[in-house]
Amino acid sequence: MNGVEAWVPRLQAAAASDRANACEALGLLGDKKAVGPLVHALRDLDGDVRAAACEAMGRLQDPRAIPPLVSMLRDDDETVRGEAFAALLAIGQARAAALPLDLLAGEDPRNPSLQATQIVWPADLEAIKLLDESLADGDPEVRIGAAYALGALGIVGSFNALAWLLTEDPDLDVRAAAAAAIGQLGRAGDRRAETMLVQAWERVRGDGEVAVDVVRALVELGAKGAFFVFEQALHHADERVRQLATLGLAGSGDPAATPRLCRALRDPHTGVRRNAAAALARLGDPLAGDKLIQAATPDEAAEVRAAIGEALSRMPLDRVQPALTRALASQQAAERAAAAYLMGHVHDGEGLRRALQDAVPAVRKAAALSLGNAGRPADRQPLEAALGDPEWRVRVAAAEGLRRLGDPAAIPALARRAADDHPVVRNAITLAQRALEAPR
Repeated sequence: MNGVEAWVPRLQAAAASDRANACEALGLLGDKKAVGPLVHALRDLDGDVRAAACEAMGRLQDPRAIPPLVSMLRDDDETVRGEAFAALLAIGQARAAALPLDLLAGEDPRNPSLQATQIVWPADLEAIKLLDESLADGDPEVRIGAAYALGALGIVGSFNALAWLLTEDPDLDVRAAAAAAIGQLGRAGDRRAETMLVQAWERVRGDGEVAVDVVRALVELGAKGAFFVFEQALHHADERVRQLATLGLAGSGDPAATPRLCRALRDPHTGVRRNAAAALARLGDPLAGDKLIQAATPDEAAEVRAAIGEALSRMPLDRVQPALTRALASQQAAERAAAAYLMGHVHDGEGLRRALQDAVPAVRKAAALSLGNAGRPADRQPLEAALGDPEWRVRVAAAEGLRRLGDPAAIPALARRAADDHPVVRNAITLAQRALEAPR
């Protein structure tokens, strides 16, 4: 006896760990006959057992488990409530694929039509009705779980109730859940979702978590009519909202997004600056070239500089190259170093060779590293010459550039410099030699 019958008696074991293991095993079996015994296990005095039973029911994805799971959202144990919530989401996502959402679109979840009762499984209808009723429950944990589950199921009949929660519920977490659920309904095809989220923005923008979920939902919907929301969200106090706003502007396809994203390159938060650069890469607007170059200063975070390089590499070279040339002639050494770094992304060997003669070591260092990234055989000799630069940091960059270039013809030049006075340079040369001598 290896199925459900073998594990049910173990739900009565003396040790709580054995009872929890039995719940886990029942969930892994995938046999829906286990739902009844697992519902019974929800009454266990041990929180770990109750949590394991919730998790197991989430695995089984049976709508009959939804009512008892909703009741577990009131459990005193936070872990149990979390597992019940996760299980409700898992069941909702799984059952959504099996439900005739087109048929249910015009249905009142609490009073389904005769046609619906003839087509939809009774267990699904009962679960949907309970979840819809739970949107008015006095416990915010229950309202949150019901909102997310209805969103996962795609029950557009609950739209109005969710819209009310989004703007009127006194609990911020409930309002955030309603925003996320409305976004899911929008992805399920409800065209009212975008309009509702945009209208709600003015009322919820001051509430951090709600604002996050409203903007995220609009981004995921690819909302074309939410430009002003994304524009305002760029100035929100919460950096998560600002990061999401950059994604929304990138997806808007509106040319007016470019100057706003360029300003976001100066945001105090690294993630916002990185996302702004990535958004500009997606837009591919060459008008952003100068601002991107100016933002790629040597003291900028590596992830932001990489995103800027990616953005420039996606733009027409004949528009980017003049901007890099202008930057390389700047009076500001930081801007020249930024140009040198970015020239490696667009494989501008000629510009990099000029940068390698710059009076400022930081510019020469950036040029040496970028020449290696450019990957042109003709760049080997300038890098070999840079191994004799008076600044040790430039010599290190030259050795690393030769390693990145990957041309074994550089080995003799590296060997001639192997006795450099600076230990860091000697180490860089050794590493480059080993990399170039290794079998390819």
